[in-house]
This record gives sequence, structure tokens and C-alpha cells, in this order.
Amino acid sequence: MKRIITFTVGLLLIAFAFTWFVLPVTMSQLLISLNNQFSGLSAKTVETKIGPIHYLEGGQGETIVLLHGIFARKEHWVDLARTLTPYYRVIAIDLPGFGDNQKLEPQDYELSAQAENLHIVMKALKIDLAHFAVNSMGAMVVGILAKEQPQLLKSLAFIGSPLGVPTKIDSDMQKAIKVGIIPLLVKSESDFDERNHWLFPEIPVIPAPILQTWKQQELQDTQINEQIWHAANRSTNTPNLIEIAPSLTMKTLILWCNQDRIFHVSGAEVLHEALPNSMTQILNQCGHLPMLDSHIEVSDLYLSFLSSH
Repeated sequence: MKRIITFTVGLLLIAFAFTWFVLPVTMSQLLISLNNQFSGLSAKTVETKIGPIHYLEGGQGETIVLLHGIFARKEHWVDLARTLTPYYRVIAIDLPGFGDNQKLEPQDYELSAQAENLHIVMKALKIDLAHFAVNSMGAMVVGILAKEQPQLLKSLAFIGSPLGVPTKIDSDMQKAIKVGIIPLLVKSESDFDERNHWLFPEIPVIPAPILQTWKQQELQDTQINEQIWHAANRSTNTPNLIEIAPSLTMKTLILWCNQDRIFHVSGAEVLHEALPNSMTQILNQCGHLPMLDSHIEVSDLYLSFLSSH
């Protein structure tokens, strides 16, 4: 019997190792599914006129909508969502044209178009009031939407720095862009690896099959991603977040990391002064995506904010 058990365990380990190294997409899907389940989330889709939209949902209570930034995806929120699902209904969305969703036309990535598409998704999900927690480009998209549809937002939380906050001090990314380098745009495997150093002071642990799968997806989308970048950044007729801020009267939380290389931390005070009803916390030892590299501290601060508002 012991030999049979040992043999069976050995076969399972071999199969696991084979899948891990030889079939990274399959292993990635398995690991993501297990992590979602562990976090109380289920993967779902909703049909819209802009195509099926993929999202994660779990928990009960008041609704929290989690929205990522450019070239990001709903899975970036899972570690934070795990701490929220015991108390709230949590929905993490792949923004239209990102993540597992089908790509859109380049003009659909202009910020005003993204806000219109997000409104379509909110209607499809029958969300008429929610807490919104947003990051980077997703923050700017929600800002535009909130200006036109303020009744949708019960509260707003910037989890990491948002797009659209002018500062007197250039960030490392802004300095790079001035000399023709776009750190967030991946054109090679080395670009993907290097981007993590732009996003995190210490890169969080993400299983190799998941990283490899996401890397290959981005490399396949190099051409459209460059168009997406320019579309999202040429929205010249769209007001920036500071210009929109006076109309955002809902309770607002600003969490900004002091080691953020994408948008300079001095923007936190600029945004705080522009918003009518905000509180700010500067976080240490994290970068542009604190829901990934500082999710425990973010969770404590966000849950406290929600419970007090």
C-alpha cells in the first residue's frame, strides 16, 4: 500500500511540475482560479453592446467596484478583494478593451470613450450605487464618469496614484517620456521584466506561470498597446482630474506611495486640496500598485475609511 501511495504521489508531483513548466497557460488558469476561490470570488461575464465583459464577483452587502489602470487587469485586485468580500459585495472589472476582454478600436481608448464604455458596463451589471476603488488610468476614467453621473458613487478611493494630476516635480516616468522612453509599454520580454522595477520598489511574488502567460499576452498585443497608450494620452479635450475634482463631492480617500515612480508623490497634496471632501495617507515601501505590494496596509486603511463613511 505504501508503495502505491508513494507511486501515486510521485506521479502527481511529476504531472504538476510538467504542467508548471511546460504548460504555463494551463497552470496559470488553475492558479488564478484557485486564488479567486480562496478570495471568495467567482469569474463571470456580462454581455454588453461593446462585447462580453469579464469580471470577478464575490461577497454580499454594499457594492465595491475595483478598477485597474492601463495594461492592467482585474486579477491585480484579488489580494485586496480577499479582505473585502467578508463584508462587501466586491466586483473587480476588466475595463473594456483590457484583460480578458476583446480589443477595441484605438479611438475607444480615449479617456472620454472609456468613461462612456464603463457606464455601459455599470448599466449591464445593474449597478446604480457603489463604492469605487480605482488605480492609475482607471481613476481618471471614473473621474470623468463621476462628473457626469455623480449618483453612481457612494465613495471614491484612489488606491495608488491616479492619472491626471499635474505636479511641479516630474516623476521618473515623466522624465523618461521626455527623452522618448515609455516605461509602461512592453515591446520585448526584457521590457516586461524591467517594467516591474518601475512599478514596485520590491517586486511582489507572482507565480511564474501567471507572469509568463501575462507576458506572452502583452507581447502579442504590442502594436495595439502602443495605439492604446497614445489614445489614452492624447485626450486633449478631456479635463484633467484636478479640473474635475471640485465636482467630486463624495467622500474620498487618497492612498499614494512615496516610492511611486509613475506619478510623483507630491501629487497627493495637489489632489487633496482640489477635492472638496478627501483624506490622504502617504504609504511607505510601495510603488504604483499598492493593492499588490502593500495590500494588507491598504486593506486596513480602506476598511477603516468605509466603516467611518
